[in-house]
Amino acid sequence: MVQKHNQSGRNVNRRQVLQGVGGAGVIAVAGCLGNGNGDGDAPFEVQLEVNADNDDRVQMVELIAESMEQTGYFDTSIETYEWNTYVGRVLDTEYAENGHIAAIGLSGTFNPESFADALHQSDNHGQCCNLQGISDDELDDLLEGARFDMDVVEDSELRAERYDEIWQHLAENRYSSITHFDLLAPVISADLHGYSTYPFTEGLFDYGLYAPQDEQVSWLDRDEGSHPDDTDLGDLEEGGMLTIGAGANVDSFDVPYSNDTTSTMAQEFIFEQLVTSDADGNLYPWLAEDYELVEMQDIEREDYEDYMISVDADEDGVLGTDEQVIIQHPDDNPFTDDEVRVLTPDEAADAVDDGTFGMQFQYELREGVEFHNGEELSAEHVVATYERYENSDLSAQTFDSVLHAEEVDEYTVNLYAQVPDAEAERELPGVYIHSLEQADLEGGDMDPRQGNDPVGTGPYEFDEFVDEQYAEYTKFDDYWVEQQGVDSIDWYDGPAEFPDGPVVEEIEFEIIPDDATRSGALQNEEIDATFGLASGTLDEFDQSDEFLVEAVEAGSYDYIQYPVNVEPWDDSRLREAVNHLVPREQITENVFNGWAVPAWTDVPALAEELGTVDPDALEEQIRPYNEYDPERAEELLEEVVDDYDL
Repeated sequence: MVQKHNQSGRNVNRRQVLQGVGGAGVIAVAGCLGNGNGDGDAPFEVQLEVNADNDDRVQMVELIAESMEQTGYFDTSIETYEWNTYVGRVLDTEYAENGHIAAIGLSGTFNPESFADALHQSDNHGQCCNLQGISDDELDDLLEGARFDMDVVEDSELRAERYDEIWQHLAENRYSSITHFDLLAPVISADLHGYSTYPFTEGLFDYGLYAPQDEQVSWLDRDEGSHPDDTDLGDLEEGGMLTIGAGANVDSFDVPYSNDTTSTMAQEFIFEQLVTSDADGNLYPWLAEDYELVEMQDIEREDYEDYMISVDADEDGVLGTDEQVIIQHPDDNPFTDDEVRVLTPDEAADAVDDGTFGMQFQYELREGVEFHNGEELSAEHVVATYERYENSDLSAQTFDSVLHAEEVDEYTVNLYAQVPDAEAERELPGVYIHSLEQADLEGGDMDPRQGNDPVGTGPYEFDEFVDEQYAEYTKFDDYWVEQQGVDSIDWYDGPAEFPDGPVVEEIEFEIIPDDATRSGALQNEEIDATFGLASGTLDEFDQSDEFLVEAVEAGSYDYIQYPVNVEPWDDSRLREAVNHLVPREQITENVFNGWAVPAWTDVPALAEELGTVDPDALEEQIRPYNEYDPERAEELLEEVVDDYDL
């Protein structure tokens, strides 16, 4: 039964969302677009692009395209691509030059920056997920000031005020249009007991299987007549195989060299981090037994100038170094300067040795934590992991804060932030710890397709992978929580009968890209759980006693992004006009059947505490920018047409 949304964002009444959307308006879901109207009379021709294997997203793009065409100003076409092909396409830095509108989904975090920075920070072009080469110095400064500043570290209200400035700036410039925030709604059979949903797709099942921070554990009970609504911890059963249906292939098991949701989900059974989070975003020590902020200094990136080296920059802004650039001098521009001053890992270590750093966190590691290959976790593993993240596909979001990782002794490691960082406690330890056996592998090689089965400290160890078909995992017999006991975790204060580790013995991760096939597999008892089903199907499962749909308002969202560097999309009036043609209410009602929340602002409920001073006031202020308003859109379009003489 879907429950009413509470302040933590943990549960959402999907039907209340549907009722709150209002009437369907003048637009129905578009039918068969894809070839444009072909009459050549519209002043703007535009190609919208989307991944073909997400039916709801395709329909959303069709609806937006239909809305654009109804104005008479647009001749639209839609191109669709298989998911992995599409991700590679839109993350290619040359994508920004083609003038297309990309539609894609992204999973944020509990931090508000992931709903602004990821899409718009200049440094994220080519990584996740500035697709269109957005570069706005004023916005970059606003993003920096809301996170990397001594004042906002010490004053959360000031931080929220600065984010309110960011939301206003984004509304006025409209580089991207976030259409909606998902209601994350996995569907599980009544054989899976105790399950609870995490608000981010990547952690759906590893969290559901075992999360002492929320006293969360799932088990299988295939006896007829046994229903999850009628069982509790006292009925827990050990063993069995949980079969999960995934909607895309596992692109890679190599954590720093993959950035798609399905791959991360598959990796999280195997790998762990120094800290963990509960479903409300509170942090707890995990592989680290304890940690503390040792020191914070009010410095800026310019303060590293004496440690920087100069490297050449070519006409495309590419720097002449193979080393990870930790910091680039703020006064240097690789697109206009022949040389640029940068701080690489060696110089960062020198700076730390001299006492130049923004923040120092110290982590005391748990002793006796064993990797699947028998290695024991030590500070050396942590340092080696950060080194492997250098120049990886995740380097931009790792080294936007990380300055240096330092081994103090066998079980103590220091992590340093470049400058004071309001998100350092969550972001600094945000890497998945590698074994030493695999820490020296080339990027992308930590993958069975490359002959290297992934090795971590997690509750399940990798067993087998058949590309495009399935991945299998087996419970790790020497999992550290099970060996040491959950009561050995200082902060744990749950019931005595809570188990010392997950109780499901095996996991099979079936790759079933087609929604209908995946839905049928669940109905035919071929799989026990799945996610990402078409919203029309969710209603049927929600009404059945044989399945459970537990929806939570999630941190994931869909958005379209405009080609801001291609005329006439560099004109904010054109982007604003299209944004007024995005029918958010109709998208959530007609496409998602209420299994989504319209994005009237760019920050969802789970990030509001840190991301705005007053959520209601913010919505009142920003919502008019995002209302469906064809009349205003046509006024803006006519201005652009006149100015460009189209």
